[in-house]
Amino acid sequence: MTRWWGPPPVAGQAVTGSVVFGDTVQIAGVDGDVTVSLDRPPYQVVTADDRPVPLSTARARAQPSRLLLARHQIVPFTGRERTLDRLADWVGGDEPVAALLVHGAGGQGKTRLAAHVGASCAAAGWAVWQVIYTPTPVAGSTPVSRAALPGGAVLAVVDYADRWPASALLALLTQLRDLHVRAGARVRVLMLARSDGYWWPALADRADSTLSIEVDQFPLPALSADSVDDRLGLFATAAGRFAAVLGIAAPVEGWPVPDLTAGRFGQVLAVHMAALAEVDAARRGEVLPGGPDAVSSYLLGREQAYWQQLHTRAEAPVQTPPEVMHRVVVAATLTGARPRSVARHALTDAGFADTGPAADQLIDDHSTCYPPSDTRTVFEPLHPDRLGEDLIALSTPGHDSGTRLERDWTPEAITALLTTSTTPAWTRAAITVLVEAAHRWPHLATTVLYPLIREHPQLAITAGGAALTRLTSIPDIDLTILETLEPLLPTGQHIDLDIAAAAITTTLTHHRLTHTTDPAQQARLHANHAWRLANAGQRQPALAAAEEAVRIYRRLAEANPDAYLPNLATSLNNLGVRLSQLGRREQALAPAEEAVRIYRRLAEANPDAYLPNLAMSLNNLGVRLSQLGRREQALAPAEEAVRIYRRLAEANPDAYLPNLATSLNNLGIRLSQLGRREQALTPTEEAVRIRRRLAEANPDAYLPNLAMSLNNLGIRLSELGRRKQALTPAEEAVRIHRRLAEANPDAYLPNLAMSLNNLGNRLSELGRRKQALTPAEEAVRIHRRLADTNPDAYLPSLAKSLWANAWVCVNVQTHLPQALDSITEAIDLYQPFAQQLPQVFGEELHSARRTLADVLDGLGRSEEAADLRRRLDQETSTP
Repeated sequence: MTRWWGPPPVAGQAVTGSVVFGDTVQIAGVDGDVTVSLDRPPYQVVTADDRPVPLSTARARAQPSRLLLARHQIVPFTGRERTLDRLADWVGGDEPVAALLVHGAGGQGKTRLAAHVGASCAAAGWAVWQVIYTPTPVAGSTPVSRAALPGGAVLAVVDYADRWPASALLALLTQLRDLHVRAGARVRVLMLARSDGYWWPALADRADSTLSIEVDQFPLPALSADSVDDRLGLFATAAGRFAAVLGIAAPVEGWPVPDLTAGRFGQVLAVHMAALAEVDAARRGEVLPGGPDAVSSYLLGREQAYWQQLHTRAEAPVQTPPEVMHRVVVAATLTGARPRSVARHALTDAGFADTGPAADQLIDDHSTCYPPSDTRTVFEPLHPDRLGEDLIALSTPGHDSGTRLERDWTPEAITALLTTSTTPAWTRAAITVLVEAAHRWPHLATTVLYPLIREHPQLAITAGGAALTRLTSIPDIDLTILETLEPLLPTGQHIDLDIAAAAITTTLTHHRLTHTTDPAQQARLHANHAWRLANAGQRQPALAAAEEAVRIYRRLAEANPDAYLPNLATSLNNLGVRLSQLGRREQALAPAEEAVRIYRRLAEANPDAYLPNLAMSLNNLGVRLSQLGRREQALAPAEEAVRIYRRLAEANPDAYLPNLATSLNNLGIRLSQLGRREQALTPTEEAVRIRRRLAEANPDAYLPNLAMSLNNLGIRLSELGRRKQALTPAEEAVRIHRRLAEANPDAYLPNLAMSLNNLGNRLSELGRRKQALTPAEEAVRIHRRLADTNPDAYLPSLAKSLWANAWVCVNVQTHLPQALDSITEAIDLYQPFAQQLPQVFGEELHSARRTLADVLDGLGRSEEAADLRRRLDQETSTP
């Protein structure tokens, strides 16, 4: 079957420049240098080499596991016809830039599938790049690598995408998008991962809305148990190829075939491993034992034999005995490839060697057994990943496999590896490997992982949000582990951990609600769940939880007001915030007002206990009133909140400075809305000063707040005509919000869009109108995506972005048609909102229509513009 793998390269192109990724990527057909980024990115781009790496019969017989490595291409890629058709359609699609996630369990064949697609694209004239995550530079290495782009199209393959930080993936996608924009290259990004959990929807939203990259995903199907013929054919093909490399003939009666209907043979790698074990056992005159773990046990036993062979060979024997090599391989599989100095440290921490010559000898011998794929590192892990995970699991006591791999030192060594030093460099990698292995080996979870987390829970937190989220999905996870981690989760918002905190809280909340009949406990659970979900940007489910908390607390407060009125007030305050976040502004006012009434009564009776809560609820009431256009009324609660928080912060700055900054920020907005612009600047500047100090001490907690205050400071300065000064805080706000949105798009994309809007306005005010187009257009794209999923909350924001975009475009002659489209759409969107809330949106609609008159003038339609202005003047003069 012939598939079309996209367009052929453009003939006659020559390399005349380069696109710089930090790594340098050679580009065809570009005049001069095109610089995308001068900062070294956390990844390396290299040209994929689809040529098979030769493997001798002697080496294959000595270490059969090498036959499983994709780089040797021993077994030809077969089957997956529907998947290949889908991938060919994706590669050959019309989109200039597109990204696709293919996800499936370890051993499903993702890497081999990607290699096949890459080879097909290369044959069609595409450049094929491999992108490797490199979070920190390797000592003695250079950050520059070169990847050829001889034609006009590139396929970039990203493995282990679910283990990359979202910020690194988005940085890569941004630079590849820029490659298309600046060099005209057609770009496809193929990402491979084990799961499409919390990380993927957030990344996909950002790639689509912010970068205009077409995104899609699909699971790589397991081998169906109903189609045993597929598994048998795969087994027979693999066995034949393995036998050919090992230099043996197939038995007359054929190779022994295990029962392939079991669920563990749903992965391609599992079938290949079974075939390899059968063929190698037959070569050695052995019969493979039965049992679900027999294949892994056999192949790992052959690894042990290989260590023994190298140790006892006559010429240049490896000095490290097999028993010690076993320990080193376990350590390396946990840490992953590392610079030599880090590998020494790991061996010392695990108790396997002292620093110095002894450690270096172990490292050198390990490199003989497992040559590094990167010459700048050592400690190449045992591959494939599944086999490495099985080594760790089968070396750990507690399973019933009957293997000779089990060692009593394993749990203690793994614990020492992770706990001897404070936060070792390999923490994230080691915890990730343990979590992945625990998904298939329950005894590893109960024997090593869970005790490790109970005694050292900070390790799991250090491993990061992706590992924590994956931890929560371990089958039948011991919930006490999540309960151990729960107190270590940040009490407020946290850039990296909010998504994981929501996953942990969701699991624990569902469990706890089924095991308690205490309504007070149920209310607390719903309230906390709502908070965590909101921090992760999951606003709709957060609202449901917040509403349930209010319902329960109201019943409790009616029966026992002394005990539960404070809880009711808090839950009402939070309900108002949740409703407002979803655009339900009118509904948000009543709970905000009720919260203030309750807290005022409580604060009158006990000011020490309840003044902080009253200030918080007053602050939020001011916001709610402002959102409804009741600006005069909004000022009083904002001023009262500042007065209370200032007194509290003077007495206890550590506790109340963050709240004072929030109330000052909001007071600046309230004063500006009333036209008191000089007065508005002072609290806004004070808020920035406070929040900058807080963010320097704790960026994860306070960077979002600093970005908001900077955004507002830019607006305040612009309102006073200080336009040059206004640009700096606007640019800083965008930089911070972009980083935040890369880590948690659900929570921070709206803020990024808002700050981009304002940056476009600031640039345009300075006459830098073409530069202003980029942030203005990006803001529209983000708000359009947000409005698609939540129109009540984001259609007004989309209207404002379109209006801002039109205002920028009207000053760029070539973009006047775009300005007309943008302002016309903005007016259409504003109309229904202005009818519902004229005091909020009527003024914005009026201003947007004046912008329309400016656009009509620019297009030479002066009579229409004059007529529109007359009508607007009449509306203004009519009471």
